[in-house]
Amino acid sequence: MTRNLGCYTETIYTLLAAERTKHMGKKCKVVEEIYTHEYLWRSSSTLLKQGEKENSYHQLLPALLLSYMAFEAFINYLGFILLPELWNDEKTTFRGKGIEGKLKKIVSELTGFSWEKDRSPYQRIKQLESFRDIVAHGKVLSSEYVAEQKEDGTHFQFQHAWDRYLTISSIKQFRGAIKEFCQSLLVEARNKSDHLHLNFNAYEGSLASGQGKSING
Repeated sequence: MTRNLGCYTETIYTLLAAERTKHMGKKCKVVEEIYTHEYLWRSSSTLLKQGEKENSYHQLLPALLLSYMAFEAFINYLGFILLPELWNDEKTTFRGKGIEGKLKKIVSELTGFSWEKDRSPYQRIKQLESFRDIVAHGKVLSSEYVAEQKEDGTHFQFQHAWDRYLTISSIKQFRGAIKEFCQSLLVEARNKSDHLHLNFNAYEGSLASGQGKSING
């Protein structure tokens, strides 16, 4: 289609070829960051949308799990930009301290942040730790009970410990709490860091960023 532009198009092709030739053999230093919390949040959003259509725990369970994992990843993102010397060896630094140990360290840097541990939204997020453990350390659930026998088999309950978390309304409330809490952290983090990704609201940013600089002329 562009060939109909005649000599003008040929000139563009020539310029592009020349530009490619100009950069052949050159090297550049690339610096990039991939924001895991953004990937996890988008994945959980996609699963939740599908789960709403089918009302199936096959989508709802991973949607909630990934939401909580996105929360953990967001905390690690803040640690990465605010306390890089600690997060360089994050596993050793916070061994045995859990996500709350990480939060405590981050909040100590955010003097304007009021962390109300016993109130929502944080208290609601805290409830998800049990859900995460149920899923991550999955095991056979055995139970015995007395029920009225029914011909259609409905005397069997087959209730799992995670069922109480997996209603659509509950998942949306948990996600709302996560986003509210992380947004409040992010607003205070803007006062401590000029990291470009902080310009976005929580879980609404780009998936990655990068820049390149020529290193051989």
